Amino acid sequence: MSTSLRPVQSSGSFVHEPAANTDAVITLTAAGENRHHVLSAVAFSYNGVPTGALTITDGGTTIFKVHILTKRAYFFSFVPALRCMSNSEVVVTLAAGGSGITGCVNVNTWVE
Repeated sequence: MSTSLRPVQSSGSFVHEPAANTDAVITLTAAGENRHHVLSAVAFSYNGVPTGALTITDGGTTIFKVHILTKRAYFFSFVPALRCMSNSEVVVTLAAGGSGITGCVNVNTWVE
């Protein structure tokens, strides 16, 4: 069985680290008719002990959610990759972690 890796164009839009106690959000706008966003991995962290969650929505529907209660780096690899609906907006949100807490989210994605 062979595995092929797809090249991913780097973009600052795939990383978001806002001010403290603010949602970190990456929005992938609709890719067009018969085009799909594909997510292979998401990494995120907080710089303190948070009370937050990571949520991924596809066309407004939650397709992935996890609550975060500890200070550490997290990495989720989707195997197989998450292929989202055609021509839909995908939003990855790392919820505000609390007073003085900064979060950062990174997404590995491409369009098919």
